[in-house]
Amino acid sequence: MLQRDMKKTDIERMINDKGDFVQIDYLTKFIKLSPPIDMKKYAYLKLAGIHLRRRMYQDAAKMFRGAAINSLTFKEQKENYLREAKSYIKAQKFEDSQKALKKSFAEANLKERRELYDELVSFYKKEGEELLKKGLPGKATSLFEKLIRMKLTVEDKKHAKEKLLALYQKLGKTKDYDFLKTIEY
Repeated sequence: MLQRDMKKTDIERMINDKGDFVQIDYLTKFIKLSPPIDMKKYAYLKLAGIHLRRRMYQDAAKMFRGAAINSLTFKEQKENYLREAKSYIKAQKFEDSQKALKKSFAEANLKERRELYDELVSFYKKEGEELLKKGLPGKATSLFEKLIRMKLTVEDKKHAKEKLLALYQKLGKTKDYDFLKTIEY
């Protein structure tokens, strides 16, 4: 049984041969025992990894948020909030992703904010391409619609517009296609 004062090796040994859902149960119970902050963060990150592997992106985002709250350095907080934002993007929860990005911005200086924003924009593009490869045009459309509304370079806006036009045509969204065709970047 998990105990409050367990170390990483003890936890690993305890959950190593268990299935994903049993690991989730054990780690969740461990967090409720109020262990030391570093162990709590470890459990949250472990849970996030399991949720990502199971494609439970919204739950993974919540675990990254927990890890960020329990992080001791600003750098770790920024990284975990950014991971939360990326997980919400994978879950198609764009408003929640923006909230997580704002939390990450709160821990960053001006240069780091730009880098974080650029990393998130490139993640949107990569995720959109993956959705297209998987044959999910509906999800890709909503992702590119969100992307085109973000602050982007002219080149990135044109790229997102091209992708959206092709998706609108493929999905038979003629009104959206005609409207987007009139917009110049």
